[in-house]
Amino acid sequence: MKKAIITILAVLTVIVTTMAPASTMKAEAATADQTMTMNARLLADINNLRAEQGLPALTLDNELNSFAAVRSEEITSLWSHTRPDGTSGCDMISSNKWRGENLSYITYGSFGFSEQEQNTAADSVFASLKASPSHYSNMVSGNYTKIGIYTYITNTGSGVKLSTAYMFSN
Repeated sequence: MKKAIITILAVLTVIVTTMAPASTMKAEAATADQTMTMNARLLADINNLRAEQGLPALTLDNELNSFAAVRSEEITSLWSHTRPDGTSGCDMISSNKWRGENLSYITYGSFGFSEQEQNTAADSVFASLKASPSHYSNMVSGNYTKIGIYTYITNTGSGVKLSTAYMFSN
């Protein structure tokens, strides 16, 4: 009897352990889906700003998006352009390319991820980035042709925090 219980517990442990990564992946995918409208609006706003300056639009790049996903999560625990491992966020991008990073966050007491809420959040974040000389210069640099944008969602004691990373390159 004891041996049968131990065997059942071992099987259950294996089942739970193999299921854990799948549930984590679903949570990450849901996060990306929940802020898709916001990120698309931010890209459109950045490209409209570039057009006003006579610059070509930035194209969304999958590799830069993956770097932005990592950085947007990292900045929830360490708000800095220095990564938790001590390297620069830009170091994720090959050193033989132009590279830049903008970071932003906004916190709401209540946020339901509706299209209107995401557009309002994007407007607010973009206005802050545009008002900052260093962030503005990344957005309008003629050296950049590609961008990655990702927003990480954190539920805090005071509401929902949307942390966004923007990775620029050529």
